Amino acid sequence: MAYLKNIKNLYLIGFVLILFSFFGFYESWKDYKIKERKQAAMTTRMLIKRNLDKSFMLNSRTFPKAINLEKNRVDVQYSFNKTLTKHIKKLLKRYRSDYSSVIVIDNETGYILSAVGYERKGNEFNISLPFSSTHPSASLFKIITTADLIEKSQLSKESVFKFRGRGTTLYKYQLKDKKSRWVRHQSLGRAFAYSNNVIFGKAAIQSSSAERLFDMASDFGFNERLMEEINLSKSNFEMPQTEYSLAEKASGFNKETMMSPIHAAVLSSIIANDGVLNYPRVVTEISEGESSKVIWSPQQKTKRVLEVGTARQMQDLMGMTVKIGTARGSFRRLNRKLKKNLIIGGKTGSITGGVPYGKRDWFTSFAMPKNPSLGKGISVAVMNINVKKWYVKSSYLAKNIIEFYFKKIDPLNDNLSKIKKKDFDKDS
Repeated sequence: MAYLKNIKNLYLIGFVLILFSFFGFYESWKDYKIKERKQAAMTTRMLIKRNLDKSFMLNSRTFPKAINLEKNRVDVQYSFNKTLTKHIKKLLKRYRSDYSSVIVIDNETGYILSAVGYERKGNEFNISLPFSSTHPSASLFKIITTADLIEKSQLSKESVFKFRGRGTTLYKYQLKDKKSRWVRHQSLGRAFAYSNNVIFGKAAIQSSSAERLFDMASDFGFNERLMEEINLSKSNFEMPQTEYSLAEKASGFNKETMMSPIHAAVLSSIIANDGVLNYPRVVTEISEGESSKVIWSPQQKTKRVLEVGTARQMQDLMGMTVKIGTARGSFRRLNRKLKKNLIIGGKTGSITGGVPYGKRDWFTSFAMPKNPSLGKGISVAVMNINVKKWYVKSSYLAKNIIEFYFKKIDPLNDNLSKIKKKDFDKDS
């Protein structure tokens, strides 16, 4: 009996061992299959990115709607608003700058609603210019410098600085504090609104450092890959090595700091989002051609860049640009209802250089409803490149696009009536 009992125990142990081996094999097989699927998804994603990148390198006029992979075809859905893009193209064809690029971003999601490139020669549109990072940032970089000064040096728009000479220049003698009857005073707020290079150069030397400015630029997306689905070239910011170089970089008075029109819109979006960077996205989903099964949907990626208080102060400063500063002329005749119900801010910039070569006229801006229930609105960046002749101000085009968006695409009155109806239904 004892012998039979031992045999039974041996069989039982053997069965348990086989069972454990089976489960171990099953788990290993399951892990292998998961890894295989992940690898296949990564390969598919890599092939898709490669094909999307080809569109930009070939200077294509439109974004590819379908991509042929090794074995099958995939369909690509984009975040573009057709009505808005049609209006922008109509505007660009009317004014015909030598080169133009317009970007519109939804602040809450980071989705790119429109990305249009235009070339006067041939009167043609392309998709490569908005995504190229061969453009000197000019005074747009003052957004980064101001954010650094407010957040880390506790300066405000009321902080006053002395300066000599014209604010549009930046000579070494202007950076020295010297008693003279020609010395003038200007607040940081007005210096931002009027884009005073001298004050920003002096403020960086006195109240910041090369390391701090580099770190803030990195936080704002410089020297970083901003987009997942497209290999957007990085915006470039180099560490200043001398005091004068620090002044040049802080004021944007240099040709080394490069950025893309996409990144220009992102700068305003960060301010509108109370200091949060919503990384830009252009693809909403990619699906298999035959089955329509979604195989990739880019996830929203965010990071905090500024404290809320700093971002709110930046909103005020950028608001001064359109009210009393360098963009006041373009926004003077903004629709009254929109002016009453929107918070609008911006920053201008102009510099000669870059590829394609010419005088760049930049304007980056945000427009968001005063009623927070209506969302965070949009950010608009316009870059015109003028070779021999000036055609239209970038700030004027941005104003026109903002008006069109809040009248035709996402009307404020319609949204207000919807909210009132919801509140009424709740009360009922």
